[in-house]
Amino acid sequence: MKVKDLWELTRFEHSIMLAIAVVVGEVVTLRFLPSYDFLLLSVIPPMLASAASFAINDYFDLRSDRINRRRDRPLVSGKVKPQRAYLLSIALFISGILVSLLINLNSFILVVAFSILAYLYSFRLKDVALLGNIYIAATMAIPFLYGGVAVADELPPALLVLSSIAFVSGLAREVMGAIRDVRGDRRGRKSKTLPMVIGARNSLLLSSLLYITSIVLSAIPYLYIAPYAGNILYIIPTVITDVLLAYIALNSFRDTSAGFMKSSRNISLAAMFVALLGFLAAPLV
Repeated sequence: MKVKDLWELTRFEHSIMLAIAVVVGEVVTLRFLPSYDFLLLSVIPPMLASAASFAINDYFDLRSDRINRRRDRPLVSGKVKPQRAYLLSIALFISGILVSLLINLNSFILVVAFSILAYLYSFRLKDVALLGNIYIAATMAIPFLYGGVAVADELPPALLVLSSIAFVSGLAREVMGAIRDVRGDRRGRKSKTLPMVIGARNSLLLSSLLYITSIVLSAIPYLYIAPYAGNILYIIPTVITDVLLAYIALNSFRDTSAGFMKSSRNISLAAMFVALLGFLAAPLV
């Protein structure tokens, strides 16, 4: 298995973003950067669990991905054998859980819970309208909380607000993403995803409202919550992020093509990365 194929299978760019979110959680909680050895140790479990979750998802989604002609997926293109992807995901899950034991009990509990839910999501939960979307959105919020519990017993208000913003914007992204995969989900997995239940148009409306909600929520830290209150290192990346998310929300009704749906996911991923930089930089200065 080539490194490029492994990266594509595990979508490792998500693991990197997740690691940054963990560091944000630690920095916001402590108000300083932990030691580098602890920092490295603490990000390994969620990164491994995230990589495992993408691999196991591709394994269970193989049939629908073939119907949707997802040649960008290494299992569909034949670059990775399904059985290898399955065994790799299990190995990554177990490795992440074992490493989390070296941190603390709360970290271990979160990693175990995430790993179990990740498997259940790929196996069945993603076929349940909205429930699967909520799970994915939660995975975007949990890294902040994980970072907090890795270094302290009590979480600061700023961390709860940041995780809420991540959850709402993540839910918007997943609802919109479900529209693109309707054909394959219906034929390949016999799913009942949200667009199948309420329709694509209503799903787009919900996604847009969620993006707008996340934009409104992003103003709260700047206005009220230290260390982000009045912090220019927070507001500049946040404004860039909000502009990108507003672009997706406003254009989703005008352009419902598969091309826009794909580009909107890439844009939203870039927007979330920019937001992470603001979340991290502001508490350190």
